[in-house]
Formats: sequence, structure tokens, C-alpha cells
Amino acid sequence: MLSCVVVGGGPGGLGPILWAAQHGLLPSWLDRGVAVIERQAFLGGTLGRFGIHSDSLGGSYLECLEASGLPPALQPLRNEPVAREMALYRDNFPPLALVDRYMRRIGVALAGMLAERSALHLCTEARGIRLRPNGSVDVEITGPDGREGILQARSVVVALGGRQRWLHGELRPGLTLADCHMREVMPSDRALSTVGLKEADRLLAGAGRRPILILGGSHSAYSVAGAFLGLAGAERLAKGQIVILQRREPRIFYPDQKAALDDRYDVELGDICPRTQRVNRMGGLRGFGREMWRQVTCRPRTTSEPRVVTLDMQCLTAGELSTMIEEAALVVPCFGYRAAMLPVFDHEGARLTLNAELGGVAVGERSRLLLSDGTCLDNLFGIGLGTGYKLPASMGGEPNFNGQANSLWLYHNDIGEIIYRAIQELAAGPAAAIAA
Repeated sequence: MLSCVVVGGGPGGLGPILWAAQHGLLPSWLDRGVAVIERQAFLGGTLGRFGIHSDSLGGSYLECLEASGLPPALQPLRNEPVAREMALYRDNFPPLALVDRYMRRIGVALAGMLAERSALHLCTEARGIRLRPNGSVDVEITGPDGREGILQARSVVVALGGRQRWLHGELRPGLTLADCHMREVMPSDRALSTVGLKEADRLLAGAGRRPILILGGSHSAYSVAGAFLGLAGAERLAKGQIVILQRREPRIFYPDQKAALDDRYDVELGDICPRTQRVNRMGGLRGFGREMWRQVTCRPRTTSEPRVVTLDMQCLTAGELSTMIEEAALVVPCFGYRAAMLPVFDHEGARLTLNAELGGVAVGERSRLLLSDGTCLDNLFGIGLGTGYKLPASMGGEPNFNGQANSLWLYHNDIGEIIYRAIQELAAGPAAAIAA
């Protein structure tokens, strides 16, 4: 029986594996049986489809290769061209195309280790998970040749990425985008892709005086505004033609309280992470989205950007909001992500209702999947975009932050460690789990 099956070989799914690699624990774990299932023909994810920059510094990506416990099979990556290129962005925000090449190269090296010491299933779909009476799980798969199979393991990590659900979410009581007649609509994950930006360029060029509406006040919303302004079609936009409709003012990241005050940003005690002293460490806008906000709000040492304005969505009636949406040349919903899930069945074949399937958070404190009644599934874990993981106090983060942690650094460090250690407790048996 395998120690673990990881469903999804993107940056999230590789988190526990990379944590183990950094601490010298990966080879022995692979020898106990780790299978990775990935629908693509490679590991490392598909961030290269986005035409924007990361909101994490290049140094965050380099840390996993700089650890002293790194296995010999991964150490040569430190001096490869893609790592040297990433090092140029150590204190800056690398383009996601570079992040994609970097993560794929790590994925190639990990794929070699998995193929040699454990199991790797590329171009393979996971179809469902079935709990067994003895505490193990079956993962149903369909391989590249269409053949079906079953992998039996002690635990499963689900990392299928996030999905945007924007059409039926309420903007105002009784009003959803499904109720509106929109000329053009493009959710943020498409709008920020290379293909989407090309399409947006055409729409901006032909917008005339119609507004471009961005719905939401998240990092994605401000990143969309910044990305659109870099398009040739944006040169024709008038003052205030890009409108960010948000329910509340966004929180902004700063390296410390002094930097925030220097930027005329008011800081509450609950905004400060006690572990790092950073302001809005987890919930604040970063990178180019943050700089877009600084331009829109005319912060010191910025060039103001009059083509973008913000409006409080709560101040509009449902009728006013509906009219704005229907008159817009383009509507971009930026409503965040929910984790994609696999169907889970009990040992008798009855399907269990996961909390994520009802629109709730996917995981509990130790990153175990939650059922709709709040029960944790002991040997099923979730990691990655949209899972809704809430940071425990031991991981830091500002007290005012009540959102979900979507951080590649956390996946490869604190969250990766939590999942790895829980998997080892399960492998050691009930006595070890009780003692822990």
C-alpha cells in the first residue's frame, strides 16, 4: 500500500513534497510509496498561461532550492540557467512565465525521483476517492490510454487548483450577473491570461465611452486594472473609464509599520503580523496590484492614474448596479476561487457531501478535508488555491486577517509541513496519531 497519493502536480500539490525535500526527508518518504497523479504531461503547474507578474518575490521561489537538506538529485538545479534568471528577481516580482519555467524544471527533477523510487502517473485523471473499512483509501484513475485503475493508499492529498464561480453569486440582494444582459464578460482568470489580454485589448480599443467594469476589490481586481492599462487599446480610454466596483477598501501589504505610515496608510494593531512585524502580511495587496492601488489613490512617489477610479458597490441600488453592468463594454468579475474537489464515497459507495461542494471552506486547521457537517476526514487533505485554509496563530499572520491563505511559500513551508507530518502519523498507525 502506498503512503500517499497526491492528486495534482502543480505548485500546491508539490508543497508537502518540496517541504520534505528541503528537510532531507524526501528520499525515505518516496521509498515508502508516494504516487503523484497529474492530468498534464508534466509537473509544476500552468502559471505560464498568465501574462502578468507574480505577487511573490523571486526569493520566495528560490528558498526551496537553497535549503541545506536538499537531496543530491535536486542540488544541480541551483546553478541552472532558469534558477539564475529567477535570482535576478530575488527582491522583485518575476513574470509568471518565468515562474512557470522554474516550477516546471523543478517538476522534471521531482518526476525523475518519483519514477525511480515511487510512482508517477502523468496524463492521468483522478475520478474519485473511496474510503475503505480498514482506514485506507482507493483512488480511481483513468490513464492516458483510457484504462481505468485503482491506487490504494493510506492518505490522499487533493490539489486540483481553484475554480471561479462568478455567474450566480449575489452582487446585491436579488441581483446576480446571470440576471444582467452583458455585452462582454471575462472572469479574472481569463482576463489575466495571455489569450484573455489579447481579447481585452480589442475590446478596450472599441469601447468608445462605455466603461470597463471590474467587480471586486481583491488583488485580482487591481491586477486586472494594471494589466489592462499596459495594453495598446487602453491609450484611448478616458478619465475614470475603468471602474473598480468594490464592497470594501482593500488591505495593503507593507514590510513594516514605518513603511505604511510613510505611505500615508493608517495601521491598526491588528494589521501587524506578530511573527514578522509585516503589515497585512497575509491579506494585503502585493506586487503590481499593490502599485496599481497606490497610483489610483495618489500615494507618495507615484504617478496618479486618472483612467481608473474606485466606487463602493454598497452605495448603489440593485437597479443602478444592473444598469452599469449592462452599459459596460466589458465586465470582469474578480470574485476569488473555490477549490476543485473529487467526489468522495464511503466504504459502502454512498457519496459524502464535502463542505467545499456547498461553497464553504474545503479544509480544517490541519488541512484535512471537511464534510458539510464540519467533520474532518482524517486521511484526506487539501492544499492550494481556493481551499480556504485558515492560519493558526503559530504561523503568524495579522490578527485582522480572516480570509484564506493562498501563498506558494506557505504551501512549500508551513502548510506543506503540517500535511507531511500528518501523513507520517497516519503511516505510523493509531498509537502514534493518538500520542501526537
